[in-house]
Amino acid sequence: MYSAVLRVQAALPSQNAPRTKRFVAIIDSGATRCLFHASLATYLGIDDKTGVREVTNGIGGQEEVWLHDVMLYVPGGPVRIRAGFKENLPVGGLLGTVGFFEHFDITFEAIAKQCVLDRIYRA
Repeated sequence: MYSAVLRVQAALPSQNAPRTKRFVAIIDSGATRCLFHASLATYLGIDDKTGVREVTNGIGGQEEVWLHDVMLYVPGGPVRIRAGFKENLPVGGLLGTVGFFEHFDITFEAIAKQCVLDRIYRA
């Protein structure tokens, strides 16, 4: 087994907002949206108990998350996404289909144990 991971940074979507340190996020084709550990929300000054409410349905069952707009700094430049924050997330982040996959053509190569990202630029 292998996990496809990417070192990323996050920031508030305002100009010149300070970025987090780089952290490891899993590229997760099974995740509907991007989720980050609640400690990142605290660092960014986001109240992770406010925002747009969404009920997620994952391996642990249904859970409420609150969504916020953030800038995600990834290869090829930043992208603005709407992400949720969770206390019990066992990793720094999950990069899901909504928010991350829509900016890349992604190929998982199981035999080579690698993931190839090709950035999609839209006008």
